[in-house]
Amino acid sequence: MTKLFDPFISSSDYLALARDRDRTGTSRLHEDLSQMLDNDYACGLNQEHVDVLIYPANWSSAVRDENRKPRAYLHARVNQKGNAEVNWARGDHEVVYENDFLARYVSAAQSAASVTGRGIGELMWWKGFELLVSNAIIRRSPVATALLYAHAASLNELASVIAQHVNLVGATALKFTYQDAEITSADFVATILPDRLREMIQERGRRKAATLREAVERMAKFDPEDPE
Repeated sequence: MTKLFDPFISSSDYLALARDRDRTGTSRLHEDLSQMLDNDYACGLNQEHVDVLIYPANWSSAVRDENRKPRAYLHARVNQKGNAEVNWARGDHEVVYENDFLARYVSAAQSAASVTGRGIGELMWWKGFELLVSNAIIRRSPVATALLYAHAASLNELASVIAQHVNLVGATALKFTYQDAEITSADFVATILPDRLREMIQERGRRKAATLREAVERMAKFDPEDPE
């Protein structure tokens, strides 16, 4: 199998490749990453949280009345502990369409830990991601490389599934750079053009400002100390 990431190879095939390489004993994986070689490992996918996102009952009445799909952006980032988080409601770009979902669902999704220790807006969690990247780049571990590719494929697969149910306006993918067919970097990148991403961030800012103005106006209207 080629050393370069192939987007047409599934995450399950890459995981199987990693287990095969581990069994040969030619490459050792850091012990803190050993759970990734378990047969039931699914690249940190939280299927229950995905099901909640695509369940129409959690969409706003405006979306249902207009007979359209809610908009969502798939964020991914590495946290301070070196783990990777994939989330639709929280991210560095803050592209969130709150009015397309029920308010209580958005509020819970934006919480870091709203259900059993993991926020309900979090769709994937990759424990030890930075360590995995280090094993693939610095130690040049074939097992780690296959696992890294499995996670990249799983992120693409998640975006594909979500896009079948909601209006996925943008997503994040794992991009690799190479030198002499060896990985030199693995970074999260937006799948849309930078100009479009900036527009979406600006739109988000305008929506937040409008919501704040409406809230202030409602408070002023019902202020008991109002001279009226």
